Amino acid sequence: MHPRHSEGGVNMLLVVALVILGIVVLMAVGVFAYSKFLHNEADQKAAALAAAQAQVSQDTVEGFLRLKNRLTSAQTLLDSHIALSQFFTVLENLTLESVRFNSLTVNIAPDHSAEIKMTGTAKDFNALAAQSAAFAIDKRIKQAIFSGINATKDGVSFEVAAKLDPRMVVLSSTSDAATASSTPPASP
Repeated sequence: MHPRHSEGGVNMLLVVALVILGIVVLMAVGVFAYSKFLHNEADQKAAALAAAQAQVSQDTVEGFLRLKNRLTSAQTLLDSHIALSQFFTVLENLTLESVRFNSLTVNIAPDHSAEIKMTGTAKDFNALAAQSAAFAIDKRIKQAIFSGINATKDGVSFEVAAKLDPRMVVLSSTSDAATASSTPPASP
């Protein structure tokens, strides 16, 4: 006698194999169809881009390039433009009520570093010392040296020389200096 083979097991294996084959074929058809869809979309986008490029004239492109170059040049000029308004704002905030400046000379180097020389009068020596301390506290006014101190009938005359932070004299950094403005110290 021959052992009897179970035909159900072979049929089950055949069914599983056919199901897997069917899934693979469906996936292959799906990938093929999606590939065709993507190529069709790419062709449509390329055609739309070519149509949009055809609508833009060469004169328009050249005009935009000239405008870009002009804006770049203007930005370069503004970035290197000297503007002392920030310095005057800081000086106003730092100057005590009992101190008066009579003259100001500003020398600006090509690297935008600046040196100032001022003459002025203070109510008394205490006011002059307080003004010196106010300049010393603000880091934008560097190496402030008070000299030529003389007692006069109007108070105390003096000269001051200092270096300024370049951000206080270059226009592009005006916003940086404005955010760091200090409050004036109390008058003695």
